Amino acid sequence: MLAAGVTFTGKFTGAIDGTSAAPITIESASATNKAILSGSSGTGSGTTLTITGDYWIVKNVKVTNSQKGILFDNTNHSLIDGAEVYNTGQEAVHFRDGSSYCTIQNSYIHDAGVVTADYGEGVYVGSDSSASYNHTVIGNSILNNTIGPNVAAEHIDIKEGADGTLVQGNTFNGTGISGANSADSFVDVKGVNSQIYNNTGSRNGNANVVDAFQVHTHGTAYPTGTNNDFSGNSVNMDGVGYIVNVPTGDAKVHNNTRSDGSTSLYNGNYTTY
Repeated sequence: MLAAGVTFTGKFTGAIDGTSAAPITIESASATNKAILSGSSGTGSGTTLTITGDYWIVKNVKVTNSQKGILFDNTNHSLIDGAEVYNTGQEAVHFRDGSSYCTIQNSYIHDAGVVTADYGEGVYVGSDSSASYNHTVIGNSILNNTIGPNVAAEHIDIKEGADGTLVQGNTFNGTGISGANSADSFVDVKGVNSQIYNNTGSRNGNANVVDAFQVHTHGTAYPTGTNNDFSGNSVNMDGVGYIVNVPTGDAKVHNNTRSDGSTSLYNGNYTTY
Protein backbone atom coordinates (compact mmCIF):
# COMPACT_ATOMS: atom_id res chain seq x y z
CA MET A 1 0.00 0.00 0.00
CA LEU A 2 1.43 3.37 -1.06
CA ALA A 3 0.90 6.44 1.11
CA ALA A 4 -1.73 8.79 -0.26
CA GLY A 5 -0.45 11.81 -2.16
CA VAL A 6 3.22 10.90 -1.79
CA THR A 7 5.59 10.97 -4.79
CA PHE A 8 7.93 8.00 -5.18
CA THR A 9 10.74 8.62 -7.69
CA GLY A 10 12.62 5.85 -9.49
CA LYS A 11 12.27 3.02 -11.99
CA PHE A 12 9.96 0.40 -10.51
CA THR A 13 9.86 -3.27 -11.55
CA GLY A 14 7.68 -6.22 -10.58
CA ALA A 15 9.20 -9.53 -11.67
CA ILE A 16 7.75 -12.28 -9.46
CA ASP A 17 4.45 -14.03 -10.11
CA GLY A 18 1.29 -13.76 -8.10
CA THR A 19 -1.58 -16.20 -8.48
CA SER A 20 -5.24 -15.87 -9.37
CA ALA A 21 -6.10 -16.34 -5.69
CA ALA A 22 -3.34 -14.05 -4.42
CA PRO A 23 -2.36 -11.39 -6.95
CA ILE A 24 0.42 -8.94 -6.14
CA THR A 25 -1.00 -5.45 -5.67
CA ILE A 26 0.47 -1.96 -5.94
CA GLU A 27 -2.21 0.38 -4.62
CA SER A 28 -2.54 3.90 -3.30
CA ALA A 29 -4.06 4.23 0.16
CA SER A 30 -6.47 6.79 -1.32
CA ALA A 31 -8.41 6.61 -4.58
CA THR A 32 -8.86 10.39 -4.61
CA ASN A 33 -5.41 11.50 -3.41
CA LYS A 34 -3.34 9.05 -5.36
CA ALA A 35 0.28 8.14 -4.76
CA ILE A 36 2.55 9.17 -7.63
CA LEU A 37 5.20 6.99 -9.26
CA SER A 38 7.55 9.37 -11.06
CA GLY A 39 10.34 8.21 -13.36
CA SER A 40 13.84 9.11 -12.30
CA SER A 41 15.25 9.75 -15.78
CA GLY A 42 12.62 12.09 -17.21
CA THR A 43 10.58 11.84 -20.38
CA GLY A 44 13.55 11.14 -22.64
CA SER A 45 14.28 7.60 -21.46
CA GLY A 46 13.23 4.71 -19.25
CA THR A 47 9.95 3.31 -17.98
CA THR A 48 8.39 4.28 -14.68
CA LEU A 49 6.70 0.94 -13.94
CA THR A 50 7.60 -2.35 -15.63
CA ILE A 51 5.74 -5.55 -14.75
CA THR A 52 7.10 -8.89 -15.96
CA GLY A 53 5.36 -11.20 -13.48
CA ASP A 54 1.87 -12.66 -13.81
CA TYR A 55 -1.20 -11.76 -11.74
CA TRP A 56 -0.41 -8.18 -10.77
CA ILE A 57 -2.81 -5.36 -9.89
CA VAL A 58 -1.82 -1.70 -10.26
CA LYS A 59 -4.58 0.35 -8.63
CA ASN A 60 -5.31 4.04 -8.00
CA VAL A 61 -1.83 5.35 -8.71
CA LYS A 62 -0.48 8.14 -10.90
CA VAL A 63 2.40 7.23 -13.21
CA THR A 64 4.42 9.95 -14.89
CA ASN A 65 7.73 11.50 -16.02
CA SER A 66 9.35 8.82 -18.18
CA GLN A 67 9.63 7.73 -21.78
CA LYS A 68 7.05 4.99 -21.15
CA GLY A 69 4.57 4.99 -18.29
CA ILE A 70 3.44 1.42 -17.55
CA LEU A 71 4.94 -1.53 -19.44
CA PHE A 72 3.52 -5.04 -19.17
CA ASP A 73 6.27 -7.28 -20.61
CA ASN A 74 5.40 -10.97 -20.94
CA THR A 75 2.90 -10.64 -18.11
CA ASN A 76 -0.44 -12.41 -18.03
CA HIS A 77 -3.69 -11.93 -16.11
CA SER A 78 -2.68 -8.51 -14.79
CA LEU A 79 -4.78 -5.41 -14.19
CA ILE A 80 -4.43 -1.63 -14.22
CA ASP A 81 -7.40 -0.03 -12.46
CA GLY A 82 -8.05 3.61 -11.61
CA ALA A 83 -4.63 4.82 -12.74
CA GLU A 84 -3.66 8.16 -14.24
CA VAL A 85 -0.78 8.00 -16.71
CA TYR A 86 0.60 11.24 -18.13
CA ASN A 87 3.66 13.24 -19.21
CA THR A 88 5.37 10.38 -21.05
CA GLY A 89 7.86 10.90 -23.84
CA GLN A 90 6.34 8.06 -25.85
CA GLU A 91 3.47 5.66 -25.13
CA ALA A 92 1.62 5.79 -21.84
CA VAL A 93 0.73 2.09 -21.47
CA HIS A 94 2.12 -0.88 -23.43
CA PHE A 95 1.05 -4.54 -23.39
CA ARG A 96 4.15 -6.11 -24.98
CA ASP A 97 6.11 -9.32 -25.56
CA GLY A 98 3.31 -11.87 -25.33
CA SER A 99 1.37 -10.17 -22.53
CA SER A 100 -2.12 -11.70 -22.57
CA TYR A 101 -5.40 -11.56 -20.67
CA CYS A 102 -4.48 -8.20 -19.18
CA THR A 103 -6.83 -5.26 -18.59
CA ILE A 104 -6.65 -1.51 -18.16
CA GLN A 105 -9.87 -0.02 -16.84
CA ASN A 106 -11.31 3.10 -15.20
CA SER A 107 -8.11 5.00 -15.93
CA TYR A 108 -7.17 8.41 -17.34
CA ILE A 109 -4.43 8.78 -19.94
CA HIS A 110 -3.31 12.17 -21.23
CA ASP A 111 -0.22 14.07 -22.39
CA ALA A 112 1.57 11.13 -24.00
CA GLY A 113 4.23 11.49 -26.68
CA VAL A 114 5.49 14.79 -25.33
CA VAL A 115 8.99 14.05 -26.72
CA THR A 116 8.34 11.71 -29.67
CA ALA A 117 4.84 12.21 -31.04
CA ASP A 118 5.28 9.33 -33.52
CA TYR A 119 5.26 6.84 -30.63
CA GLY A 120 2.93 8.65 -28.26
CA GLU A 121 0.09 6.13 -28.09
CA GLY A 122 -2.30 6.00 -25.17
CA VAL A 123 -2.49 2.20 -25.03
CA TYR A 124 -0.27 0.13 -27.32
CA VAL A 125 -1.19 -3.54 -27.73
CA GLY A 126 1.53 -5.79 -29.15
CA SER A 127 4.46 -4.71 -31.31
CA ASP A 128 5.27 -3.83 -34.88
CA SER A 129 6.16 -6.89 -36.94
CA SER A 130 9.75 -5.66 -37.26
CA ALA A 131 10.31 -5.79 -33.49
CA SER A 132 11.98 -8.73 -31.75
CA TYR A 133 9.27 -9.27 -29.11
CA ASN A 134 6.67 -12.05 -29.00
CA HIS A 135 3.90 -10.62 -31.17
CA THR A 136 1.13 -12.97 -30.03
CA VAL A 137 -0.83 -11.04 -27.41
CA ILE A 138 -4.26 -12.51 -26.70
CA GLY A 139 -7.43 -11.43 -24.94
CA ASN A 140 -6.41 -8.04 -23.59
CA SER A 141 -9.10 -5.53 -22.56
CA ILE A 142 -9.29 -1.72 -22.51
CA LEU A 143 -12.42 -0.75 -20.58
CA ASN A 144 -14.09 2.46 -19.42
CA ASN A 145 -11.05 4.71 -19.69
CA THR A 146 -10.75 8.37 -20.64
CA ILE A 147 -7.98 8.88 -23.18
CA GLY A 148 -6.88 12.37 -24.21
CA PRO A 149 -6.37 15.21 -24.44
CA ASN A 150 -2.85 15.56 -25.81
CA VAL A 151 -2.21 11.93 -26.66
CA ALA A 152 -0.02 12.55 -29.69
CA ALA A 153 -0.47 9.24 -31.53
CA GLU A 154 -3.48 6.93 -31.64
CA HIS A 155 -5.38 6.59 -28.40
CA ILE A 156 -5.29 2.81 -28.89
CA ASP A 157 -3.01 1.01 -31.35
CA ILE A 158 -3.68 -2.72 -31.79
CA LYS A 159 -0.81 -4.30 -33.68
CA GLU A 160 -0.52 -7.31 -35.97
CA GLY A 161 -0.42 -10.51 -33.90
CA ALA A 162 -2.86 -9.15 -31.32
CA ASP A 163 -5.90 -11.42 -31.08
CA GLY A 164 -9.24 -10.83 -29.38
CA THR A 165 -8.62 -7.35 -27.97
CA LEU A 166 -11.72 -5.84 -26.33
CA VAL A 167 -12.07 -2.03 -26.42
CA GLN A 168 -15.28 -1.04 -24.65
CA GLY A 169 -16.82 1.96 -22.93
CA ASN A 170 -13.91 4.34 -23.45
CA THR A 171 -14.06 8.09 -24.05
CA PHE A 172 -11.68 9.57 -26.62
CA ASN A 173 -10.73 13.26 -26.65
CA GLY A 174 -9.10 14.01 -29.99
CA THR A 175 -7.43 17.25 -28.95
CA GLY A 176 -3.69 16.85 -29.44
CA ILE A 177 -3.57 13.89 -31.85
CA SER A 178 -0.59 14.96 -33.96
CA GLY A 179 -0.88 13.19 -37.30
CA ALA A 180 2.75 12.08 -36.92
CA ASN A 181 3.54 8.59 -38.25
CA SER A 182 -0.03 8.27 -39.62
CA ALA A 183 -1.61 8.93 -36.21
CA ASP A 184 -4.98 10.10 -37.53
CA SER A 185 -7.67 8.14 -35.66
CA PHE A 186 -8.74 7.28 -32.14
CA VAL A 187 -8.16 3.55 -32.64
CA ASP A 188 -6.02 1.82 -35.26
CA VAL A 189 -6.55 -1.92 -35.61
CA LYS A 190 -4.02 -4.19 -37.28
CA GLY A 191 -4.83 -7.17 -35.07
CA VAL A 192 -7.56 -9.78 -35.51
CA ASN A 193 -10.85 -10.60 -33.79
CA SER A 194 -10.93 -7.23 -32.05
CA GLN A 195 -14.17 -6.04 -30.47
CA ILE A 196 -14.62 -2.26 -30.44
CA TYR A 197 -17.88 -1.66 -28.56
CA ASN A 198 -19.78 1.28 -27.06
CA ASN A 199 -17.02 3.87 -27.13
CA THR A 200 -17.47 7.62 -27.60
CA GLY A 201 -15.11 10.03 -29.30
CA SER A 202 -14.86 13.71 -30.16
CA ARG A 203 -12.54 15.15 -32.79
CA ASN A 204 -12.76 18.60 -31.20
CA GLY A 205 -11.86 20.41 -34.40
CA ASN A 206 -8.50 18.65 -34.73
CA ALA A 207 -7.77 18.42 -38.47
CA ASN A 208 -5.24 15.63 -37.83
CA VAL A 209 -8.08 13.23 -36.95
CA VAL A 210 -9.44 11.97 -40.27
CA ASP A 211 -11.47 8.93 -39.09
CA ALA A 212 -12.68 7.65 -35.75
CA PHE A 213 -11.55 4.04 -36.25
CA GLN A 214 -9.33 2.46 -38.89
CA VAL A 215 -8.45 -1.11 -39.87
CA HIS A 216 -5.26 -1.98 -41.74
CA THR A 217 -3.18 -5.02 -42.52
CA HIS A 218 0.56 -4.94 -41.96
CA GLY A 219 2.90 -7.57 -43.35
CA THR A 220 2.33 -11.31 -43.61
CA ALA A 221 4.29 -12.69 -40.66
CA TYR A 222 1.43 -12.43 -38.15
CA PRO A 223 -2.40 -12.52 -38.32
CA THR A 224 -3.48 -9.03 -39.26
CA GLY A 225 -6.52 -6.91 -39.97
CA THR A 226 -9.32 -9.49 -40.13
CA ASN A 227 -12.61 -10.22 -38.32
CA ASN A 228 -12.71 -6.98 -36.36
CA ASP A 229 -16.10 -5.92 -34.99
CA PHE A 230 -17.30 -2.35 -34.37
CA SER A 231 -20.64 -1.91 -32.62
CA GLY A 232 -22.46 0.76 -30.63
CA ASN A 233 -19.82 3.45 -30.96
CA SER A 234 -20.82 7.12 -31.05
CA VAL A 235 -18.57 9.88 -32.38
CA ASN A 236 -18.49 13.55 -33.28
CA MET A 237 -16.06 14.00 -36.17
CA ASP A 238 -17.03 17.57 -37.06
CA GLY A 239 -18.62 16.26 -40.25
CA VAL A 240 -15.46 14.76 -41.77
CA GLY A 241 -14.18 11.24 -42.39
CA TYR A 242 -15.81 7.97 -41.41
CA ILE A 243 -16.69 6.20 -38.21
CA VAL A 244 -14.93 3.05 -39.48
CA ASN A 245 -12.54 3.14 -42.43
CA VAL A 246 -11.22 -0.21 -43.69
CA PRO A 247 -8.73 0.41 -46.52
CA THR A 248 -7.22 -3.06 -46.01
CA GLY A 249 -8.35 -6.06 -43.98
CA ASP A 250 -12.01 -6.43 -43.08
CA ALA A 251 -14.53 -5.41 -40.44
CA LYS A 252 -18.07 -6.04 -39.26
CA VAL A 253 -20.07 -2.96 -38.31
CA HIS A 254 -23.32 -2.48 -36.42
CA ASN A 255 -25.27 0.39 -34.89
CA ASN A 256 -22.49 2.97 -34.89
CA THR A 257 -23.61 6.61 -34.88
CA ARG A 258 -22.28 10.11 -35.29
CA SER A 259 -23.68 13.30 -33.83
CA ASP A 260 -22.21 15.82 -36.29
CA GLY A 261 -24.84 15.57 -39.04
CA SER A 262 -22.73 13.60 -41.50
CA THR A 263 -24.11 10.39 -43.01
CA SER A 264 -20.65 9.01 -43.88
CA LEU A 265 -20.48 5.99 -41.63
CA TYR A 266 -18.20 3.40 -43.22
CA ASN A 267 -15.69 2.98 -46.01
CA GLY A 268 -13.74 0.10 -47.51
CA ASN A 269 -14.11 -3.62 -46.91
CA TYR A 270 -16.87 -3.91 -44.31
CA THR A 271 -20.07 -5.86 -43.77
CA THR A 272 -23.08 -4.74 -41.76
CA TYR A 273 -25.10 -6.95 -39.43
